[in-house]
Amino acid sequence: MGDDPQHRHAKARALGARPASARTAGFELWRVRAALLKRLEKDVSVEIASGRLVLWLPVLFATGILIYFAAEQEPSLVAGLLLAGLLSAGAMAARARPVTFAILTAFAALAWGFSVATLQTARIAHPVIMPPKGAVMFTGHVEAVERRAKADRILLRVTSAEGKGLETVPERVRLSLPKGTAPPVGTAISQLARLLPPLAPTEPGAYDFGRGPWFHGIGAVGFALGKPKLVQIDTPVPWGVRFQSWVAGVREGVARRIRLALSEPAAGIAVALVTGDRSGVSPEVEESMRRSGLTHVLSISGLHMALVAGTLFALVRGLLALLPVLALNYPVKSIAAVAALAGSAFYLLLSGYDVPAQRSFIMTGLVLAGVLVGRPALSLRTVAVAAFIVLALAPQAVLEPGTQMSFAATLGLVAIYEQVQPARGWRPPDGFTGRLAFKLAIAVAGLALTSLVAGLATAPFGAHHFQRLAPYGLLANLAAMPAVSFLVMPFGLIGVLLLPFGLDGLAWPVMGVGIDIMTAVSDKVAALPGALMRVDGIGVASAAFAGLALCCLCLLRGLLAVSAVIPAVLAMALAGAPQRPDVLIAPDARTVAVRGGDGRLSVAGAGSNRMAVSQWLSRDADTREPNDPSLKSGFSCDRLGCVAPLPGGGTLAVSLKPEGLEADCLEARLLVTSADPPEKCPAKVYSPRTLSRTGAVALYRDDAGWRETPARDGKVQRPWLPVVAPEPVPSSGTSDPEADALQ
Repeated sequence: MGDDPQHRHAKARALGARPASARTAGFELWRVRAALLKRLEKDVSVEIASGRLVLWLPVLFATGILIYFAAEQEPSLVAGLLLAGLLSAGAMAARARPVTFAILTAFAALAWGFSVATLQTARIAHPVIMPPKGAVMFTGHVEAVERRAKADRILLRVTSAEGKGLETVPERVRLSLPKGTAPPVGTAISQLARLLPPLAPTEPGAYDFGRGPWFHGIGAVGFALGKPKLVQIDTPVPWGVRFQSWVAGVREGVARRIRLALSEPAAGIAVALVTGDRSGVSPEVEESMRRSGLTHVLSISGLHMALVAGTLFALVRGLLALLPVLALNYPVKSIAAVAALAGSAFYLLLSGYDVPAQRSFIMTGLVLAGVLVGRPALSLRTVAVAAFIVLALAPQAVLEPGTQMSFAATLGLVAIYEQVQPARGWRPPDGFTGRLAFKLAIAVAGLALTSLVAGLATAPFGAHHFQRLAPYGLLANLAAMPAVSFLVMPFGLIGVLLLPFGLDGLAWPVMGVGIDIMTAVSDKVAALPGALMRVDGIGVASAAFAGLALCCLCLLRGLLAVSAVIPAVLAMALAGAPQRPDVLIAPDARTVAVRGGDGRLSVAGAGSNRMAVSQWLSRDADTREPNDPSLKSGFSCDRLGCVAPLPGGGTLAVSLKPEGLEADCLEARLLVTSADPPEKCPAKVYSPRTLSRTGAVALYRDDAGWRETPARDGKVQRPWLPVVAPEPVPSSGTSDPEADALQ
């Protein structure tokens, strides 16, 4: 029959084989898959050969720190260091085996992050002080002063303390004073004060406000009773206080000169940008800049450090280049780099050296060091080194919103910078007009790309921590940043340089013009419809996957970067609106919120804990302020207390007077009181005594009844948390089944 096509097709059908067209399609699919695998293998080899996998070590180091903070009990320092040492030794021994070496190095980075965090906690360990019932008389030196809109706040280095019930004397205490009464840094004072309970999350899953002060060595917080009194202390002033006094004197001197030259609000903003003191920035200006997406300008970070270093570098290099003797015989570029580094260090001290400023200074220092040795240093390796140094010095910073957003923005911007490097070889067209248009286009494109990348990189963390986005941030930055880059920061630096010669008055007005332009742009953009965008807060898992997607996109190249799609999809899948609590109770048992039929919260006692109410509204994507009269709409109040209907039936009572407790016990399903209730109370009672074990409480209503979620898990006991008292035996007088289940 021969080998004709019809015979071959008939034979293929008889044997169940695919026709030629199907085999061809399958062969093509196999070829595509083989090509992809070959490309993937090549990209992996290139990543390993280039040493870029080392960029993941800071990510693993930070992950180890996060694992440390997730532990229920304080880990063993010896065990952590031993594990880290063994893994490091194993990695060194396995250098000839790339895969084994990479795996052991990764686990060693995790272990070192865990161990460094454990070591830092052990180094600064101090007790969490519970406030006594009465007042305490503190004596010590003022170490820091913060002048705020409505009050002053001081950090007191304590030398002695007297108060009934005070079991431990804190080394440092932070006190709020009436506005305008804070003495200068370094002053020896005695101050009568009432201590407050340790700061805690305002609801389950919220930010822990007590952890940061503990890691800064602050043993207690409170408020002053009366004005401070000047005293003589026999012990010498600690060197740290003397140094802080010198820095504060310089900051106050600079601020005084600025306020003589500028009027408000420009003066307050200028002082914030030069000295880091934001007390003079009005709440209206801060809100305007938050809405417009320009609030990052007020926080000393990479933008400010880069502008200061760049301006100083250009000034010194330009001045030295004017003298041929110096330009031809000395390394002018290196001298300018050293001057820029010294100026950046001084700016770090002047601005308060918070974590974003430290990260910015470290990166600036590495870039300038690259200039000194003749190598470009603005790379992802610079970011990696800065991350290692910052987290090694302050492991707790990994949990801070500012640190997360700062590194996210920097990582995205440096990665984009590396990608657009080839574009620097583009040549502008001939002619003055063409060159000018080309440079303007490059400047606008660069500014737009910077704003877009930074906004996208920080958006997940902004949604997680603050539940708000600035939809017009790109527009505001395009319009305002030229004024900041060419008028505000350069002339602020020039003003500081001219201040010792008494000529700083030439620079401050120019800086003020730039600030006026910036605030005008901010106000215009903030007034646009939808400028205030509240969003539902995303959970920890969603934010973590978003961060992992950012790392994959920025740290991997070629086909490997496509792997960012996987964590990005997981982040979006987990970013749905969380279940909102139906009842929220603050730890002071005076501030309570109940969700009404319209889905919004009503609050009783908002004035007692405005911070908690603000956090509740923010996490609820609610734009109202704590002083909004509509917050009280769901409660009916009299002199004895307030009541509100609960979802699903029943009432919640907030008792304000002891004489109303008996009636509230009988009529309410949930009772919140700052007094001791009757011994047998049918209602579920929340009082300071019960809330001292749980912290803030969130209640959810579902088909099974009421579900209680405390902010504090009794099984978790860490050095920065107050010790949880044993839970008392539940009362047997409960008659409500749902309240009985809550007990």
